[in-house]
Amino acid sequence: LLYLVILGHVYDVTVGFKHYGPGQSYHMFIGHDATRSFVTGEFDQYTLELSDVSALKETELEQLLTWKDFYDKTYQYVGKLVGRYFDPVGQETPYYRYVLERAAKAKESKDDSSKYPSCNVEWKVEMGTRVWCTNRSGTGQERSWVGHPRKVAESNAAEIEANGRSVQFCACVPEELSEPHYVPFPGCEETAKSCIIPDQS
Repeated sequence: LLYLVILGHVYDVTVGFKHYGPGQSYHMFIGHDATRSFVTGEFDQYTLELSDVSALKETELEQLLTWKDFYDKTYQYVGKLVGRYFDPVGQETPYYRYVLERAAKAKESKDDSSKYPSCNVEWKVEMGTRVWCTNRSGTGQERSWVGHPRKVAESNAAEIEANGRSVQFCACVPEELSEPHYVPFPGCEETAKSCIIPDQS
C-alpha cells in the first residue's frame, strides 16, 4: 500500500504506483507529510520540516488546498495523521485552522481584486493613454452594464502586488459604486465612459 499525506489528510495512492512507487517521481511523498513540497518542489529528501507551511504565502497555501481537492477527487481518503494538523482525537489543531484562515484570505483578496472588469487601454503618441469601458471590456464577455473608468487606489494596488498578483490599473465600475479603492482619474468626469490620461513629462 502507498499512503500519501497532505495537510494531515491521508490518501491511498496505490493505484497511482507509476507516480508514487519506489523510484518514481513522487515517491518522497509516501509515508509522511511533506505538504510544503507540493509548492516548493523539495522532492529530494524528506525532513520533518516539510510538513511546516507557515513560511508560505497566502496564495501558496491556497494552491495547497487545490492539491488537496485533487486528492479528494482522485484517490481514496483513509484518515488523518496525528501531528501538526490534527490532534490525537482527530480534531483540527490551531495551526491547521490558521493555515485555512490564511488560505481563505488569499481567495477573498483574489475575488475582490477581480470584482470589476479591467478597462480597455490604448496609447498614442499624440494623446497619451486612453482608458474606456464597454459592456465587453475586461473579460470579453458581454454584460448588462458598461461602467465608468476608475483608477485602482495605490493602497489597494500595493496590497494586491504584495500578495503576488498582478496589479489592476483601471477598473470599469458600476455608476452607483462609492468604494474608496476605486477613484476617478484626474481631469476625468465621474460619469465619463472614456478618459485620456496624459503621459507624465
